[in-house]
Amino acid sequence: MEIRAVAYLLGEGIHLKRFKSLYGGSIQFSSATEVLLKKGEASFIYFQSHGEVAFSNCDEQTISEFLVQVRPYVEFPYLQDSGYKEDFVIRVNPSQELSFEYNLIRIPEINPEVIMIILHNLSQSVTLDHFTTLSQDILQETATITKELELRGKLRTGKGPLMKFIGKALSAQNRIIDNLYLFDAPDTVWENEYLSRINAGLSRTFKLKKRFREVEYTFKVIDNSLTVFAQLVQHRESKKMDTIIIFLIGFEILNALMGKLF
Repeated sequence: MEIRAVAYLLGEGIHLKRFKSLYGGSIQFSSATEVLLKKGEASFIYFQSHGEVAFSNCDEQTISEFLVQVRPYVEFPYLQDSGYKEDFVIRVNPSQELSFEYNLIRIPEINPEVIMIILHNLSQSVTLDHFTTLSQDILQETATITKELELRGKLRTGKGPLMKFIGKALSAQNRIIDNLYLFDAPDTVWENEYLSRINAGLSRTFKLKKRFREVEYTFKVIDNSLTVFAQLVQHRESKKMDTIIIFLIGFEILNALMGKLF
């Protein structure tokens, strides 16, 4: 039996409570941060409050219809053609042992808990794809400003655009902090050795911890540059203020002298 799974990153969050209150179908599992819906044999839809939606054994029509259904509950949605999508294959055969390959898992048995663990890890992977791209884009922008500083000895970028860039970088960092769940395994993993082995194997297959550390390191490099940029902006504003104060003092002195002369 071969099951195809796919995960999408739709936005920065999904309002699960609002969705569940209006959803008319049956819910296999639900918590404050994740929901699992059963659609048929080995056919499930899994989504999290962080913005990911994953499907197992669902046809294209089912996937398209659900994406349309869930999008009104997505917070700060990404473009539909943004490319934040990842595919995976599950092969089930009672005579085979548990093993992992690139974008493939071989398992002897399957149940809703197993599918949920697989979709959970697949969702984490597609989220890391997004954060990797985001961190590299911000690093490139940081490098451009740093090069300008190296060549000219000063920042030509205005205060407004520079502060917007700093805000964009800090916002991205905060979203990564909010997604530290990447290191958290579902509670069922700790209660079942089979699920624990699957979760650990998938984490290695998707290189989740390694990729997360790379993103984290990239933002540390960015953060050092942001500190320098902020200090330079503050220094530039201080110089402007000093110039204004000196001008005002000079004006007052000149005004006083003119008063004495005339």
